[in-house]
Parts: sequence; structure tokens; C-alpha cells
Amino acid sequence: MPSQSHSPEPPRATRRAFLAGGLGLTALALTGCVPQDTPEPTGPTASAEPVLRTFHFGSAADPATLDPAISGDNETFRITRQIYEGLIGVDRETGVPIPMLATDWIVSPDRLQYTFILRRGVKFHDGTDFDAQAVVANFEHWIALPQDVRANSDQGFTQVFRHNEQLPVLPKSIPEPKPSKDSDGNETVDPQKLAEHTAAEALLASLREQLKANPFVGATVGGTASHFGSIKAADTHTVVLTLRQPIAGLIEALTLPGLAMASPKALATPATANGQVSYLSTQPVGTGPFKFVSWKDGAVTLRSFPGYWDAAAVQGNPTAPTLVVFREIRTPAGRLGSLDRGEIDGFDLVAVTGLRELVREGKLIVQRDPYSVSYLGMNQKNKWLAQEEFRRAIAHGIDRQKIIEQFYISGTKEARGFLPASLGIKTSDTYYGPDSNRAKDLLESIGYDGSPIPFLYPLNISRAYLPLPELIYAELSRQLALVGITLEPRPIDWNDGYVATVRSGEVPGLHLLGFNGGYRDPDDFMGALFSSSNRQFGYESPVLSAQVLLARSMPPGEQRVTAYEDLSNTLAKDLPALPLAFPISALAFNDTVKHYPSSPVLDEVFTDVKMTT
Repeated sequence: MPSQSHSPEPPRATRRAFLAGGLGLTALALTGCVPQDTPEPTGPTASAEPVLRTFHFGSAADPATLDPAISGDNETFRITRQIYEGLIGVDRETGVPIPMLATDWIVSPDRLQYTFILRRGVKFHDGTDFDAQAVVANFEHWIALPQDVRANSDQGFTQVFRHNEQLPVLPKSIPEPKPSKDSDGNETVDPQKLAEHTAAEALLASLREQLKANPFVGATVGGTASHFGSIKAADTHTVVLTLRQPIAGLIEALTLPGLAMASPKALATPATANGQVSYLSTQPVGTGPFKFVSWKDGAVTLRSFPGYWDAAAVQGNPTAPTLVVFREIRTPAGRLGSLDRGEIDGFDLVAVTGLRELVREGKLIVQRDPYSVSYLGMNQKNKWLAQEEFRRAIAHGIDRQKIIEQFYISGTKEARGFLPASLGIKTSDTYYGPDSNRAKDLLESIGYDGSPIPFLYPLNISRAYLPLPELIYAELSRQLALVGITLEPRPIDWNDGYVATVRSGEVPGLHLLGFNGGYRDPDDFMGALFSSSNRQFGYESPVLSAQVLLARSMPPGEQRVTAYEDLSNTLAKDLPALPLAFPISALAFNDTVKHYPSSPVLDEVFTDVKMTT
């Protein structure tokens, strides 16, 4: 019996973008500005010649690739969301999954089999039919990618199905706390540590029993903890996905940009550029409302696709752009200047340093509700960071509120965990507030000798979670110096492989990074940041791996909420990273734009942009 059912053609009002808590939109005023417009698109038109409207968007960086299946880069996803579509979309008003390329889906009682009924009459931009074989071809493409390439994805097959992971091997027991001598020379054990040890042993026993009771089933072509079983075409417009273990948020996860459908013809085409693993890296081909035109000189150009299946979406917004140009402008000041000069119609990642000017000039400011987290990573392969006392000293040495007040937009909240409040998971009671005296005492207790700690931070980039990374690093450095911690700055240009360097763990030390959520489920954050294959923290915990694995498969309900609360407690005590902020991010526009479809998960499709005529 179907567990979820949908009308074959959803109303246009429910298209795509998910809002976690509402649209923060403030129309402050509109000022006159002439857009730089109208290189004419080429190719066939639907019936009459369309009105040409060009939307010039200022991007913080060139995309890393135009193949979303192998990317963890939001600038890639911003572009590919216009070109590609997935099986499932998200309702703007309610946040619930809705039909996209699949018009309906049926879930088996054991939650291991998903049958998708596919939309008919859809074509890829190259004229290839979208059908069940196309879906199978995409899954086979993702599986066949080299493991190191597949691991680059933050919002795709690897993240959702954990295809590379192995089942955790739990320890037989937790080491007992070591006794210390009191003032009379008697050996004693801190009662709090004894209580923590008892709780840890109980958790270990519970996890061991849960793993036995919930075995993975069927063969695997990946790791022993891969959730993926098989994908098969039942007929031309029906496809069946089988899992080895349930995934609670699978339908929501299928909205991720890395699980979008690409043309099977393009998938079979060899890469045309040196160093690329995929033809799609430079020549994306999807079913979306915009078709790729070119990528050169720091600009990506798209044009509206006249054969787009959802004609009502285009006709329902007569002022949508027909041509889109994404132009790389790496600094906040540069994007602000380009907007002032009318060279672009809008840009993302407004910095707090430019917000006042934008408000004064009456620009349209569009805010996103927070659905990302910034953090200070602590790689435990470093001999000092391997010590719990040192990591806690760092945490007590940092005043997160000061950082937020200086570098983040008003409304940004201090992060006391890694899960946004909108997910409804209680924050751990373990909290490391700013306390310089406590930090100094902890450093003294382990005999810290002032050895410099490498600190990686990115240059020439803005992200929602790191709007001004160089300045954030400088403030963190100042705060940690006050408690006696010596840092060795290691700046790396974002485009020179900053993220890859951090994730490889090859420079064990501190680092600045963050994560932007892609769908509404706690595993989106916990699985991506703390999977067993993640080396950026130098943190290997079979207990945590088991907690992440088991929580992912639990059905929604009180037991799952408790599992994520327990997981949050483990992270707060082990402290592989210090969460800093849940940021508010914002975009700014000239008066050429009347409406922009803001989304916390960045699912912002430009057919919903409304421009002046």
C-alpha cells in the first residue's frame, strides 16, 4: 500500500525551494539602476520571440565543476540547480517533499524498497528522453566514480547512501578513569568521571545490541555499511530503488543537487577537458528550466530552455530572466561595487561591513533563515590537540558572541551544537563558555610549552558560514593569544584547494570551515560532518560512528530524537570541533529585481526571479 501519494501534476505554487522557518525578505526601497543587458540567446524558441531579460548575478567564486555529483561547492550548486532536476522537489510553503521528475513514490513496509513513478514527456537539453533507464544510468555513474572523486560530494550519492563506509568495530569496554591522589596522598577517582564512565559503558552495551538487532541485508558493491542495494528499471517509467538498511530522510535527501538527473548520453561522453573526470564537469546537460551556454573568463552563461516540461512554470512568471550570467567577483567589496555600478543585478553573501551602505542606498535585501553552521575544527593528529584538556582550553579561550557581533549579520545565533534549532534536537548541556582563567589552568595542567599550532584558514572567499574568514581568523588568533596559545597561520586560497587540504587532514591543527544544510534531517549535518571516512578532525570514534549509523535508520519519533541528543552529547564531550555560529545570510539586488526566491538550503531556481519589464 502506498505510504505516500501525490497528484501527477502539482500546482506551480508548490515548486522547489524549502524554507526552514519562513522567508526573511525586507524590501527596504528600490533605487534606479539600468541593468547591463541582452546578449541574445541562440537556439529554437517555443512560439513567439521571447522578451529578453538578462539576470547578472555576482558569485563569490567560479564553480569548482559543473557536475554536481562530484562537488561540495555551493557556487557549483547555485548554477546546477538551474540546469538539473532531481526525482523529488520541495514545497515552498510547507517544506514537504513534492513530485518533480518522479510524480509518485511507494515505500515498502520495511522501508527498504522505493518504487518511483516517473514523469512522462520530459526531455534532457540534448533531446534525450528522461525515463527509467536514465535514472539507472545516473546511479550507475555515481557508483562507478573513483572513490576519491565520489568523496568530494557533500550533497549527493556518497553523503546519502554512505557508500564508502564500513561497519564500526566497537571496543569491548571503555577504559576506566585514572585515580589521582588527594591532599593526604590517598588515591581517589573523581565521582563525575566515574558517573561518565558508567554512562559510557551503558551506551556501548546499548549500541552493540542495536547493531546486532539491525543488520544490513543483501550484497554490497561498496563498503560494509553502504545503504545502497540496487537500482532497477521495472518498466519505461517505473524505477525501483532497494536499500540494505533504511534511511529515515531518504525522500527529503533525494532533493539534494548532487542527486539530480543528467542526460545518459552526456554521462557516456568522455571528458573533453584535461584533468576532468566527467564530461558534465564542463558541459552540463539536465532537464531544468535553463540550458548551459558557456563558461569562460570567470562567467557562466545559461539561457532558458524552450523545451522545458513545466511550461506553466515559465508562463506563470512573465518577468523571469531568459538569460542568466554568473560572474565571479571574489571579494564582498568587489560585489558591492559592481552592484553600485549596475554591472550586476544582485549578489549573495552580503558582508556585515557593507550592509549599512546597502540599506542607506535603498537596495533590496533578502535574508535567509539560518540553516548552516560555522566551526573551528581541531585535528587530533596534532599532539596537543589530541589532549582533551587542550581542546577544552581552546573552547574556553574563545568568545563566540564577540565574533558574531563583529562579522555576522544581526540575528546570527551562537552555536552550542552542530544542529540548527529548527530540527528540534536539544542542545547538549556540556557547554564551554568564554573563561580565560579556566583556559589557562587547563593549559598549565598538561604542561603546554607554547608550541605553535598550525591554523588553516581560507583566502579570497565568502561563504554563508564564513563571510569574512581572514578577519575571523585574526580575531580568533587574538583571543587565543590572550590565554597563552601560540598559532602558526596557514592561509590557503580557496581556489587552491583549501577544502581538500582541510578534509585530507594532512596539516593537523586548527581550521575554519562550515556546512550548509541541504535537506531537513539531522543526518544531513551529522552524517556529512562526522562520518567514519572524514579525516579533517583526526577523530576516530567507533562509538560515534555507531551512533550516526543507527540514528540515520531510525524512523521519525521520540527514539530518533533521543539518539541525536545522545550523539550531540558525545560530540560536546569529545570536542573534535567547536561550533561557532548559525549564521544569517543575505543577498542584495538593484531595482532590476522585484523578487528573489530565497531558501535556507539554497534551492533557488531563477524561473521564480521577478524582474522589472
